[in-house]
Amino acid sequence: MKAQFIAWVLGVMVGSAAWAQQTSTLSAGGAESGAHPYTPFMFSIVTPLQVPTSDFDVGGLRINAIYGECQDFDGLDISTVGRARGHGNGLQAALLANIVDGEGLGMQVAPVNYVSGSYAGLQIGVVNYGAAKPQTSAQALQIGVFNGSDFIKGCQIGVINIAREMIGFQIGVVNVIQNKDVSFLPIINCYF
Repeated sequence: MKAQFIAWVLGVMVGSAAWAQQTSTLSAGGAESGAHPYTPFMFSIVTPLQVPTSDFDVGGLRINAIYGECQDFDGLDISTVGRARGHGNGLQAALLANIVDGEGLGMQVAPVNYVSGSYAGLQIGVVNYGAAKPQTSAQALQIGVFNGSDFIKGCQIGVINIAREMIGFQIGVVNVIQNKDVSFLPIINCYF
């Protein structure tokens, strides 16, 4: 219960900071064309059955009963499956999957964690993939059965660890850093 309260407080703090930044940008006349509306709370049963609609940015708390999506996300996300089409920053906890189509910052805990763009943080799950697109990077600790990244600075701990490029180390049964002369090593693999 104490850990849940701390996670909620952190989510509210991140969301409040994002809301303050959004408000100051809008009041200064710095709204970009195509900027999305903002909400501090979102509840979804399954997209499109959600309040507010999926074209909102969320800064605060997002709860997805089955599946929910939004544009950008900052705060605490509790889901079965949650997706941010833009960036995803904060704590994401899901029963099945956390999906971020843009960049991510924070912590993801679910059986499947996926960040398409650059990622900084911690991923704990069965399958973790941070910095999936070429030319993106992760500064992360990944703990799972399968861990993957295009370029990662950090550590991968799992059964299968794969990185195209890496600065750090891998611990597992199958460890692959593709840009090394000897790309595969069992148990431990590193590149600095």
